[in-house]
Formats: sequence, structure tokens, C-alpha cells
Amino acid sequence: MSLERSIAVTGLGSVCALGHDCTSLADAVEAGRCGIGPIQRFDTDGFRVRTGAEVRSSGELTVDPRGTPEDLCIAFARPAAREALAQAGAGSVAPERCAIVFGTNLADLTRPVHELASELADGLEAQGPRLTICTACSSSTGALGIASDLLWSGAADLVLAGGADVLTPRVFAGFHALGVLNPDRCAPFSQPFGTTLGEGAGFLVLERAEHAHARGASILASLPGYGLSADGYHETSPDPGGRGVSRAIRAALSDAGLEPEDISYVNAHGSGTEANDPSEWNGIRHALAASANLWVSSSKGAIGHAQGAAGALETIVTILMMRKGLVPPTLNFVGPRPFAPDDPVGGRVPRARIYEHAVCVNSGFGGANAAVVVSRTSAATVRPRARARVMVGGLGVVGPGGFGLEAWQEGGRRGWRGRMADFSLAEVDPRLDPHGLDRSARFLTAASAFALRDAGIRLTRRDRESAGLVLGSIRPSPESVKSYGESVEEHGLAGASAPAFARIVLNAPAGFCAKLLSIQGPLTAVTVGSGSGLAAILVAAEQLRRRPDVAIMLGAAVDELADDEDEGDASGEGSACAVLSREGSRSATDGPVLAAWALAGPGRLDDAVERALAEAEGGDGVDAIFEERTYGGGGAEDRALPSALAFVAACAALRTGEVSRALVTSASGDATTMAALLHA
Repeated sequence: MSLERSIAVTGLGSVCALGHDCTSLADAVEAGRCGIGPIQRFDTDGFRVRTGAEVRSSGELTVDPRGTPEDLCIAFARPAAREALAQAGAGSVAPERCAIVFGTNLADLTRPVHELASELADGLEAQGPRLTICTACSSSTGALGIASDLLWSGAADLVLAGGADVLTPRVFAGFHALGVLNPDRCAPFSQPFGTTLGEGAGFLVLERAEHAHARGASILASLPGYGLSADGYHETSPDPGGRGVSRAIRAALSDAGLEPEDISYVNAHGSGTEANDPSEWNGIRHALAASANLWVSSSKGAIGHAQGAAGALETIVTILMMRKGLVPPTLNFVGPRPFAPDDPVGGRVPRARIYEHAVCVNSGFGGANAAVVVSRTSAATVRPRARARVMVGGLGVVGPGGFGLEAWQEGGRRGWRGRMADFSLAEVDPRLDPHGLDRSARFLTAASAFALRDAGIRLTRRDRESAGLVLGSIRPSPESVKSYGESVEEHGLAGASAPAFARIVLNAPAGFCAKLLSIQGPLTAVTVGSGSGLAAILVAAEQLRRRPDVAIMLGAAVDELADDEDEGDASGEGSACAVLSREGSRSATDGPVLAAWALAGPGRLDDAVERALAEAEGGDGVDAIFEERTYGGGGAEDRALPSALAFVAACAALRTGEVSRALVTSASGDATTMAALLHA
């Protein structure tokens, strides 16, 4: 298969502790400079650790220590995005065909995180779909993969993909409470143990190679494949055997049509922590049969752990060095610790080597792993991507009216407002352990368990690796955010609660759910504001449509009301889940067919509907339209759940024969509009 069937990288942009553009970053890596130093932006008195990899003010970039985390995030993201778009010459692409997939772990927020992607897109005149991926420290790696899906599905011709994150006092305090920070400088695969937090932004411009060629763009590299996986192990600690990392790498190789021996270099997550490094090394060895031909290094010794931006920045470092025939070094390496590579390119400067294919891998809280394959332009090939039919086999709903689909239907479907009564997961399934779960995690796990039961599926050891979960949400659990805030108020930053901190990332409920239900396939969390539930279902469906190794995907939404929200004015809290299966797989079930779907930019629902109907087989007529706003969307507050409930209602109507073809739409938010066509 020729390069024409690959995803091309046509632009790169970065802001980090080593500089405010890619030229500065490449020069610093070649010179062996380290961006780690004493934290200057906030007071670290009372902490055992006082170092970080901060972005400093320089030139046109001013880092205002008084700015909100959102202000700083945009301040980092905007110049990195503009650099990438300028290098790509993206001005020749119609704005409505330019999308953004933004990855971040930004947990210290005063407004919904999806608004950052929209603010960034508005400033760049990108009017296509805007998706935000939040899987903690693997966020921007996953964003690169989801961006490639947008391109293959025809939702966009060009995607700005990457992420940004900020080193804030509350985030620093959370990692410090976990005991994973290095008192000096991060020394991946070496000693002393511990990571160094960093920050910054990294963006790549991605296009289908044929599109890039047609408009005369220069191709810097290609991303022929990516993979996602769930550890299903622990909310903060990795699976010691590295099986989750291994699954993500193997999925990326399968997507790219490559064999383990084709990979010559891995830019590892390499956070330097006592638990992560040996776990990841196990995963790399199992996936790639590590030999003398495989070189492994980590960029975190140079740029720190940039959190949600880490994957994009490390992928950029890989591409910059690959193009120069160099392998980036692992700075601060003084000798291998047990269960680590003997020589992770230790030393200050890169080593010369020509290589065709590399893997960049990252892991995050909740056991969310992501890997991407990076290839030299001349060598990038991929296999044809078959489009399997997607079946909707099971539905689950929990909310103020009760548990299960029948309770929701009996409650009038549209009238579920207010709060859920407290409940135990034992009421759903006695085998589910509720220990450590906040309300959002309990809602999601209950709805997912009901959906699997409705589908007649009980995941066995054989099924786990081929079953995945996509969560659509607006914000982290208000209960956990409040708990973490109270710990800081009571004990100060140096006494912050580690368990509460681990739960304030958006994907935390998905990680708990995956662990309890033994889900180990693709795992991610997406937010677009209103419509996040339907977005999660469609992202899950895309995994099934393109990946023969995935048989079951759960697409789910969760909403949780905060204490100060008026439950009479807001859509009800709870969760809804749809179990999707690949037609012909062992776990396939009878049910409605998700025949076609489409995403478009804000205010462009007509485009999404037109594309979905054009893709569907059997004509363009529909019997009924199920709109998000009918189920509580479009109010003053953004909610993830209404669009998922619209999807559930359409499937229920198809089951009973009320309709034979249904269209589900979401157009309430300012990030993405969507349309999905189902038939009996």
C-alpha cells in the first residue's frame, strides 16, 4: 500500500521548558540541555520537592503568574498551534474542514475544559469539529489517534491535534501527595526515583496523505497507526506486568500493518517513577520482543513530565530527531535500575541512527494507555481499513427515576430531573466493589453493568482485551473536586489528599469502571460540552468500524450535579450506556444497526445530517428524529447525558418497532454537531 493511504504530518508546533518553537526544541535536544530547574511561579515552601520544568517568559510569550490555569493553557497552546498551522500552510484549507482534537489533563479548572478547545479554534478560524480528549497523562497521545479517525471518516481534511497543560500549585500538590516526584531532576530508568512535572503545548497538523499531496504541502513524517488500552488495574498505579502498555503498542502496530521487528525506537513514557518504569519496560519487551535492534529513551529528563501535553511534545521530539537521523537521549541517566533497559540512550546528546519506524507511548491515571507509530515519509505504509457493521446490543440507564431501561421508560424518559438517591453497587451486582468510587464512577459502572446485562454479555478472560469503553463527560466528579479542595483548605497544599487528587481527572470514572467490569481494550474519555454522550458513542463506534481486534465497545455518558446546583433547573444526573458490537464477532448481538454517523463543526448540523444520510445504505428516509434537546440538552448548563439518552430512546423505539429508521442529532453545544442514523 502506498503512502497515499497514510496519515501525513505537515506541521509541528511546540512550547515547553526548552523553548517556544520547534527550532529551539530541536537545538536544545541536540545540545543536551535540560529544562528542569527551581519552580519560580509559585511558592514551594512546605514541599519536599521544589523543582519543575516551567515555561519561562520570552519574546512574545509572557507567562503571567497571576493568570488562571485556563489563561496559561491558552497562552501556551496558541503559539504552538499557530506554528504548526503556519508550517503546514493550512490557510489553503476551508475553515469548516479544519478540526481540532485537543488533549489535556488540566484538572485545576474554573470552567469546563472543552471551552478551551473552542476558544483556541475560534482564534485560529478552525470551524470543523472540536473534540477534547482527557485521559490524564496520555491525553494528547490519544488525541493524535482520534484525529486520524476524524480524517479517515471524512469529518475533516485537516486536523490540528495535540495538547497543552499547566503546572499549577494544586496539581503539583497532588503529585507530591502521591509521593512520585523526584527531589532533584527526573532520571528515567535510573535513580533516584521520581518524576519532574512540566508543562507546555505541542501540536501536529495531520492530513490524509493524498490531500496533503494535492495541495502541495511538505510531508514531515506519517502516523500510520495508533492504539489505546485499559490497564483495568488501579486508579494511579500501573499494571506491574505492563500488559496494558503492551496491548496499546500491539494495537498501534496492527493499525499500521507493521510487525514488532519493524520498530527500531521507542520514545517511552519513562516518567522515572518507581512503579511506572519497570512496568512499562515489561510492556515494551512483551510487545516488541526487545533486542539489540530496539533503542528506548525518554524525553522527560529534558522537558519534564508535561502531563496532558507530554505525548504530543514527545512525538514532536521523535519526529524532529528522526528527520535528522538521531535518537534523542535520556538525560540524567547515571546507570540502570533493576527491570529497566541497560542503556536507554544515556548521555547528554542524541546518537546517530537512521530508522524507519518508531513508537511513542504514554500512560495516565485510570490505566489509560495510548501509543502511536511514527514513520519516515518514504517508508510509511498501511493496510486497507475494512468498515465493519456496528450493532447496538445493550442499553443501560441509571438516574433519578431508578435503575435500568424499563425504569427510565416508565418514568417518561424525558422527565428525569434532579438528583439520584444514594445507592450501592451491590444493588446492581453483588460482585462490584464500590470502595473508592465517587458518585460519577458509581453512576457509570451501574449503567455499564446494566447495558452489558441487557446485551446478554458477560465478559470472560477471552473477551476482555477486545472490549473497550469511551466515556463522554463535561467535568470531573464534583464530589471528588470538593473533597480535594477541602483537603487543601484543611491541611494546606502540602497536605493535599492523594486519593481525591487521583479522582479529579475527567477519565477517572472510566478507569474505575474498566477495572470493575474487566475491560482492557480501548479506553478514552471525550468531551465536547453538550453532546458529549453522543460523541462518546460515535468515537466508540469508530473503534469497531476500523479495528478487527475490537469486538465490543461501550459508549457512555455521565453527569453529576454539584451541591450548589439547582436540581429543578438542571437536567438530571446519572449515566447512560450503549453496548456496541462488531457484526460477525463472537459477542455480536441482535439489535438496531448503527448504519452511519457524521461529525461537523458548531452550527453545522445540516452538514452532519447530509453526510450521515449519504453514507447510509437503503435510501435517505427516516421515520423519526431524536434530538438531544428533547431529553434535557440545550439548557443553561452543559450536560453530557441528554444526547446519550436521545440515542438510547432511538434504539428503544427501533426495538419495539415504533420506527424502522431513526436519526439522532446533537446541536446544542459550541464545539461539535453530530448526526447518527440507525435502522432496525
